Amino acid sequence: MMKTSVATLAVSLIALGASPALSAPVTHKVTTVNGLKVDKYIWKDSKGRQRSVSLKKEGNGNPGHGGYAVQMTYKTKIGGVWKTIVVNASQTSDGGFGYFVSHERYRDFVGGGNNTIARKVFKTDDSPLSLRFPVVGKKVTLQNTNAIAHQFKLNYPRYGTIDPIPKDPNTGNDVELTPTDKSKLKLYTLPVTVTWVFQNGTDYPRIRTKVSLSDLPGPDRVNFDLRGPYGVMVFDDGANSTIKRVMWGDRFHFTSTGGNLTRNSTWTWNQANDGARYNALIAGNYEMGLLEPKTYAASTWVDGYAEARSKTSVTYKNGNGCPYQDQLVPCDWEWPYQSAQYSLPYDNPNGTTNFKKMAWGSAAFWGTGPSLPRVYDTPNSYRDFNGFPASGSIIYNVCVVLGRTTADGLTKSVAVGPQYNCATAAVN
Repeated sequence: MMKTSVATLAVSLIALGASPALSAPVTHKVTTVNGLKVDKYIWKDSKGRQRSVSLKKEGNGNPGHGGYAVQMTYKTKIGGVWKTIVVNASQTSDGGFGYFVSHERYRDFVGGGNNTIARKVFKTDDSPLSLRFPVVGKKVTLQNTNAIAHQFKLNYPRYGTIDPIPKDPNTGNDVELTPTDKSKLKLYTLPVTVTWVFQNGTDYPRIRTKVSLSDLPGPDRVNFDLRGPYGVMVFDDGANSTIKRVMWGDRFHFTSTGGNLTRNSTWTWNQANDGARYNALIAGNYEMGLLEPKTYAASTWVDGYAEARSKTSVTYKNGNGCPYQDQLVPCDWEWPYQSAQYSLPYDNPNGTTNFKKMAWGSAAFWGTGPSLPRVYDTPNSYRDFNGFPASGSIIYNVCVVLGRTTADGLTKSVAVGPQYNCATAAVN
């Protein structure tokens, strides 16, 4: 009777969505990975298999700064045998994953010129990688005993005007030119908190990003997009092979078609997306992706303008591709998420790339006030927009998907929801 009762209970728990993985806590240890001192988090996924993320520590003898993943591992079945896949940071200046990046919006200036304040006036980078800045990191204990979080705090620079410059609500253009007089400009600070959440019984960790507007006296001084989490990982079992396909989902699903991704790849971007926003790269038999764990309809995210959205490579510009670049794929700036568009060679439209940059993305109007209540994403469609929340902070969540790819795309299938197999534990 006792054996039967235990077995029955186990079946009942599985039917209710419980998992044996939940019986063990997420573990944390300070160790060395690839010569770097890290905080390593280990948990059991939905199949009870071990996954891990190793986050580079600030200081502790490490070169540069910390605050991002340098290695992630998971197990997958290949030929009937479970194998550990090790995903390491690219050995490049932007290698690693999960750090914050933001691009300053281009403006029209007094005296002529269209550029960013950082580049035109101060001759400096308008989108620095936050891995170049010091961070304060710590483990965070959560009320959910099956989850642990790790938090990084940093200050991100953002140039803007001292006096507000509102927007024309119909075009999004500034109602007046931006001054070049340095006395009328200022370097503001955006305090950023990046929190990784690891949870037993789920496959994918969640990255919660909080951008504070507390240093700003009000809206319409700064304008920026949000591209974190950001970085480059070799996710295809160490092969570092050519990117086969790029996929994403905003209001519509996008996928490149044909062979390996090039600037002349055919594509579709016209299938309505009823699931979550996502961005994915596929190389070999492997995939890395990001998704927002809510449906597009429920998202407060807004995309930049793209005439190619809702079209295909046949219907966009009569099949002639981007009118400003020698490529069939949408113009680089039309991609809603930063991906492989800046990695493909510009001198060879049929050239491929193995550089696996993965990032999030948005329209570049964050920091804007009520003067811009909506943002157009095509000539005929728009999303309501609140670029300066009353809370004083911009908060969003993105899940990190890793695994063997599928015919329809792993990340796309996960984004169907409503359960995203992603850490859900609440973070303050």
